[in-house]
Amino acid sequence: MNLTHLIQTEAGPFGQLCNVLQDTFIIHLDDQDRLLSWNRTFARLFPGTIDLKGTRLDELLVVPKEESDAIPASKELAPQAHVLRLKHANHYFRCVALPASGGTLMCGERLQHSENQVLNSLSQLTNEMAGMNMQLVQKHRELKAAYGKIQQISRTDPLTELPNRRCFMERFQGLLDSSVPRAQSFALVLFDLDHFKQINDQFGHDAGDQVLRNFAELLKKHSRKSDLPARFGGEEFIELLPNTTIEEANVFAERIRSELAAQRLLDNDHLITVSAGVCGYTSHLSREELIKQADVALYAAKNLGRNRVMVFSPRL
Repeated sequence: MNLTHLIQTEAGPFGQLCNVLQDTFIIHLDDQDRLLSWNRTFARLFPGTIDLKGTRLDELLVVPKEESDAIPASKELAPQAHVLRLKHANHYFRCVALPASGGTLMCGERLQHSENQVLNSLSQLTNEMAGMNMQLVQKHRELKAAYGKIQQISRTDPLTELPNRRCFMERFQGLLDSSVPRAQSFALVLFDLDHFKQINDQFGHDAGDQVLRNFAELLKKHSRKSDLPARFGGEEFIELLPNTTIEEANVFAERIRSELAAQRLLDNDHLITVSAGVCGYTSHLSREELIKQADVALYAAKNLGRNRVMVFSPRL
């Protein structure tokens, strides 16, 4: 009894197998993957298969993309399971191909899922993954915004909303590290509110805070977009003025001083004044040395009676 007869009559082991697995087809292929014979299950799947002898397997079964290598060349066949689908129906089969006399023996067990069920499952999974991706994108945006807020808070003085000392020093160092100072001038102005402790003692800390906020607004009002005003600590403020000569910085500081002196922010027309020290960029000096020059000029203004602007010179 030859292989074709065994398959077609489902005698012997094949018959026992088909009795157990009612949705299992068995086919015999030649070395070109053309049908030689098939069992009754395969015939039920393909009415009229009597006319399909010699038909290539890939004309009857579809190989899904993820199983595109499901049917290797006959000489390379190995007993490995692959999923195939009927071309004319929504049925999937788990198939195993084995070498056989004159070609290949293939057994296919029907899976209990239709193509629509599979596609619906894939669609649902895709939608779920898309939803998860959108959630991840949203979380990423929220984390990025939160990180930006934290960065802003860590670099901003909460009372005046000016950049704080840390932010100022970082940006000042960035300017020094760039090539801009080699070709362009800049200046520093260091401000210190006069007798600020007396303001706190006489009018209270709330009044003192209001004076600090008012002075910060004065700096913002007269600063360009490229300028960097900052609260340096306590009642001290500093401003970096790019593309500014020392003469222009002196004019800027004098404008701030005179406008503050003209204001009356406290009771009894208490006069609020500020002293300032100005220095210009010198290429061989560090960030700290330049700030020290502005500080020397500031204390010269204090020693001369306050409420004035002094420009650094080696004689101070």
